[in-house]
Amino acid sequence: MAASIVRCRSGCLYQNVTKSFIRRATTNAYYVLLPEIPPDTPEDNPIMRVHDYPEFSRVDSGLTVTGCAKLSIDYDVELGKHIESLKDGAFKKTFSSVFDPIEEISVPLNYAWKTAKNLNYVKGTDGYRQSFQRVHPQVERAKNERWISEPLYNAVKEVGADSANLSDFQQRLVKMYLMEFRLNGVELTGDDRKKFVEFLGKLVDSKNHFRNRVMLSHNMFSHNVENIAELEGLPRSLLIQMAADKTNPSRGPWMVNLNQHLYNPFMQYCTNRLGRWNIWQALNNRAAVGHDEKNLSNHLIIKEIRMFRKDIALLLGYENYAQMSMETKMAGSVENVMNMIESLKGQFRALAEEEINELQDFANAEGFNANLEMWDLPFFRRKHKEQLFKIDPEDVAQFFPLPKVLDGLFKLAGNLFGITVKDCSGDVDTWHEDVRFYRIYDKQSGEEVSAFYLDPYARPAQKLGGAWMEAGRENSELIGTKPFSYMNLNLAPPFGKRPSLLTVEDMSTVFYEFGHGLQQMLTTVPYSEVAGQRNVEWDALQVCARLMSMFLYTPETLRSLSSHYETGEQMSDTMIDTILRMQKYMSGFDMMRQLYYSAYDMEMYVSDDHWYSTMQRLWPEFVPMPLHEEDNHPCSFTAIFSDQYPAAYYSVKWAEMVAADVFKAFKEAGLENPEKQAVVGKRFRDTFLSLGGGIPAGEVFRKFRGRDPDQEAYIEYYKSQS
Repeated sequence: MAASIVRCRSGCLYQNVTKSFIRRATTNAYYVLLPEIPPDTPEDNPIMRVHDYPEFSRVDSGLTVTGCAKLSIDYDVELGKHIESLKDGAFKKTFSSVFDPIEEISVPLNYAWKTAKNLNYVKGTDGYRQSFQRVHPQVERAKNERWISEPLYNAVKEVGADSANLSDFQQRLVKMYLMEFRLNGVELTGDDRKKFVEFLGKLVDSKNHFRNRVMLSHNMFSHNVENIAELEGLPRSLLIQMAADKTNPSRGPWMVNLNQHLYNPFMQYCTNRLGRWNIWQALNNRAAVGHDEKNLSNHLIIKEIRMFRKDIALLLGYENYAQMSMETKMAGSVENVMNMIESLKGQFRALAEEEINELQDFANAEGFNANLEMWDLPFFRRKHKEQLFKIDPEDVAQFFPLPKVLDGLFKLAGNLFGITVKDCSGDVDTWHEDVRFYRIYDKQSGEEVSAFYLDPYARPAQKLGGAWMEAGRENSELIGTKPFSYMNLNLAPPFGKRPSLLTVEDMSTVFYEFGHGLQQMLTTVPYSEVAGQRNVEWDALQVCARLMSMFLYTPETLRSLSSHYETGEQMSDTMIDTILRMQKYMSGFDMMRQLYYSAYDMEMYVSDDHWYSTMQRLWPEFVPMPLHEEDNHPCSFTAIFSDQYPAAYYSVKWAEMVAADVFKAFKEAGLENPEKQAVVGKRFRDTFLSLGGGIPAGEVFRKFRGRDPDQEAYIEYYKSQS
């Protein structure tokens, strides 16, 4: 067997006789990939044909492995060659000579990887989940190789020094690279570099331990019920899910665990307060001190994670990790984030207290003779909401069949943003018979600008739950590719002659995800690494999605979407008004709870105070409910300790604030005036949708609004409908 050559991040060459080994960046461990470098080419492997739409009928899990592996090895080798050329002092370093070679190898690799990733989501039981887990580490490692290359760093600095001759998009790409280099420690030397690598490795291990302990303690818990009297009030559909014998749900035993599809409805419908308490305390004590004896407690790991993040930040020249986090955020500074949190707290605290008092009065009127606790809220919120609004979600759904909702959504987007969405499902291969394919055209020029796949229905055996819209291919002027996206939902499928019927929450999900897709697909940025939603600041990433959700919750939009699936009757104005009021039910309390989580997150990465005392201090400032002595929810707060939101949990509220200000511009033009809406919509397309990550989010907003974001629009949006 011929020897294979693989170039690692440092530019060294490894000769492998029988296997390809890929070195991890922070350790001396290796990923064993394949017996040899795959022989795959675009001619025989469809996921390597970056200029085509994937031929899903010709793709199998094996091809996703070999295609991604071959392209990532090619990437490694070509990147190594490029870095070697940059070491030559005679090599003229221009934007094109430094960045074009990386664009040429990045776009095909990302296309193949995103194809494999989507199949992992939607056809996991066909081997795609295992194949994606196999190639994902290799692809990620290959794409991250560049960030510790000193020759590449020096070349990018040289290009950036001539910024006067760079376009805005080129300057943005240069700044993004320099930031990534800095955050990956390329400027560190000697002992500081060794410490940085050591701290990174320990942080990764601590995050994994934190996440795994939450998962294990989560899965360990189950509550078995033998007496059906304890389940009084639970709907039959929930009893079926809980019953050991699902063909006879009235016969026990029944089991509830902490998975959301059981936990949430159980807490909302269970009349047994002790049963609610048992489930609530289990959820809020996952991986807490009580799990010490099983070695599953996170109370010490929280300290480790905070310490390693602080040490990394200090090495990189920041005062704390939160300050470091602001490098990739629209907010720009910890002070700006805390000002937003404090300002909103001042606006919504009284409303939240009023809502809780009203709920307490309702509970007392229902015969509840105690003070409400956190485990009582879901139950009495559900009952109070039903009494106030008297609307059955199933009755509402009959007015919103999926075909009508999609037609209304596409017309709204067409009127606002000057596009036409056309169903072209017969043009391409899909991975399932339910999948639709849409092309998007510019109304004015008639040019096709992008496309997307829609996989609308739940398939529990194959498809992951939830909803998401992700780019399948980026825009690249150099490669000559146009963007397309994957829109995956988990709606109830049609039944007989009845189409899929959407609840208001379902429609909100559809609008929200399509908002993400619009920014992915309508980009005009020519460089893939800053096109669409790539490189958009974390706290601005949801702005377009939130804006589309806000459009949904208007009388004009709901009216245009409604058509009873049997009679075609439009929903009454009275019912529409009730739906809109329902969406703001207890919005003050929900706002304050999210602000608490946001403030807690920031405190974890600004101060050195203990996580428990910080919780005790902040909770009463934000949440008008008693903090129970057995509440240890930070021990399972994966979002800020082990996942994607450390010193960034506020991002959802920031994006909502920006979206509300954007939405106000449409309201000021008149939501009932299509011509004026189109003018504002064109400006939104030319800024947020077109520019995406190509320029800073603050500049994008100023180009759209002519000023910085204003909290007043956000406060007005919520309070005017509360």
